Amino acid sequence: MLLGLCAFGVLVVFFDAADIYGFGGRPWRGFWDATVVTTNQPYVTIAAQPRPDGASAAAGIRNGDVIDLREQTMRARYEWIYELLATQPTSLIVHRGSQRSIADVTGSTVFEGPWAFKLTGLLASQIAVLFFLGCAALIALRQAGSYEARVVALVLILQMGSLLGPSVAVPNAIVSFAFRLIDAGCTLASSWLLVRLASHFGARNARRRAIEWCAYALSAVAFVRSVASIIGIGTLWFDPLPYLLPEVISSSWYPVLWSVEPVVALVAVAAAAAAAVGSTTGSERVRAAWLLLPLPIAFALGSIVSLSTLLNPSWFLFSGAIVGRGFVSLLGALTVTYALLKRRVLDFEFILGRTLVVATVSLMVVVAFVLLEWLLGTVLSNASHATGVVANAALALTLGLSLRYIHRRVDTFVDAVLFRKRHDDERALIDFSKEAAYVTDFNALLDATLGKVRRHTDARGAALLVEGNGSYTAVRSFGDGVVPAVSENDEAVLSLKTWHKAIDPHHYVTALHGALALPMLSRGRLTAILLLGERAGGEAYAPDEIEAMSQFAHGVGSALDALREKRGDESSDVRGLIAELAAEVRALPGQLFEEIARRLPTSSL
Repeated sequence: MLLGLCAFGVLVVFFDAADIYGFGGRPWRGFWDATVVTTNQPYVTIAAQPRPDGASAAAGIRNGDVIDLREQTMRARYEWIYELLATQPTSLIVHRGSQRSIADVTGSTVFEGPWAFKLTGLLASQIAVLFFLGCAALIALRQAGSYEARVVALVLILQMGSLLGPSVAVPNAIVSFAFRLIDAGCTLASSWLLVRLASHFGARNARRRAIEWCAYALSAVAFVRSVASIIGIGTLWFDPLPYLLPEVISSSWYPVLWSVEPVVALVAVAAAAAAAVGSTTGSERVRAAWLLLPLPIAFALGSIVSLSTLLNPSWFLFSGAIVGRGFVSLLGALTVTYALLKRRVLDFEFILGRTLVVATVSLMVVVAFVLLEWLLGTVLSNASHATGVVANAALALTLGLSLRYIHRRVDTFVDAVLFRKRHDDERALIDFSKEAAYVTDFNALLDATLGKVRRHTDARGAALLVEGNGSYTAVRSFGDGVVPAVSENDEAVLSLKTWHKAIDPHHYVTALHGALALPMLSRGRLTAILLLGERAGGEAYAPDEIEAMSQFAHGVGSALDALREKRGDESSDVRGLIAELAAEVRALPGQLFEEIARRLPTSSL
């Protein structure tokens, strides 16, 4: 179900992009290039500060023109308050003093006028949605068995409606109202799910319950407010202006209060999450903080940024607030992505390194191609078409053959700059895997092995479990959560015996508690297990780190087995000597009697 919703979300993002950018034609999504200000009169609004080169000004609308919602069609009312179409004109009845006129406004597209203001916020929201969907897909693939992970995935998917819903523009007003209702429903559902998730963490008390119920109630009020604004605009049964979005401004205090209420609701959700984190103890607190806090804080900050439009009806301030909200949402998406990467889904440093390598190589190839193309164009400006084709083909071939060399050099440089310590630690572990064969004392090898793990990894704990008497027993360890012994029939142990590969114990029903279990093999037999705990930073162990530690475990395992056999041979020798000595002691009385008899004179006998 989660993967299906993620796939559906990708389609929604694609169609939203087509709505905004107009793939193959003019986009539907248009801009008024002006803002709306309410008055103390019901249903009456004012056009504020239309841009001189914008769509409203081109249709004859001027600053201070009055638009009464009761005189407009349902489609015109919706588009005046929310989104305008760029493909067909919208007729508005406009009052300027005693004059009454009709203005046919066709919205400007995202690429017309100050496109940077328009494009940046919309693009940031779309990128944030893609990040959210990517995180949800990772959860579906790797952690769908966890209730907490499923709730987070659903919240991330629901944010698609909250982030993209306000930007949708379609010719049918009924469909537009339906999108607004979906937007409000997604916001309510995600808020309630976050509060519900927070209730599963930490100790319960009356103060936490009160905060949670306040968050539930305020989120419900925000939903009712959104629904009331939609119904009011569509039917005019009542004045919808007090229930509208934060960008609608009034000199009266209660519309402003209604505008602030959604922000208060999101702050209440963040407070419920913070209370859950505060009541959680131990190492679970860090996990709870990463899981619960980023999303509600990002949503609340985005709404607070939107409130800046209450200060001034300027179109540029309004557009800047949209840009700010988009970037705050993107920041929340990046934070959630990082939090999930820290929870053993992927390794953040590894992904960062690969991304930098690919980006740098791509940039170098593009720059080199552009420069060489310019150079060839300058040198061969008077050459024939065939010569130019041959020169460009030679250029492409040269860059293609050089790509592998460039990639290797860039990869080496990025590793040397960003991950030098990690590679030094890996080399130290691999070196010791060879040195371990020359250690002559079993206990000294155990001590040295744990010392290397402590110095050259950032594991919070580690244990060496050695085979014996039908189980694997911890003979050396540091940190917390070490299991004294585990049966040789344990599920994770059987996997290590069968496949001879490092495993994540979280994927097994096992007594091994840690982030990584490494087999220590000798002649194909599992002689010991090296168990590593969570990393200090919470990230996953990277593939190159696992490979280095696997080589380390294999070398130490062979040395441990050899020393144990040597110790067993020495013990056998000692047992033989003791047996011989015992036999000689038992024979002493008879030998003594014979010696006495031999030395005594015959007559005395």
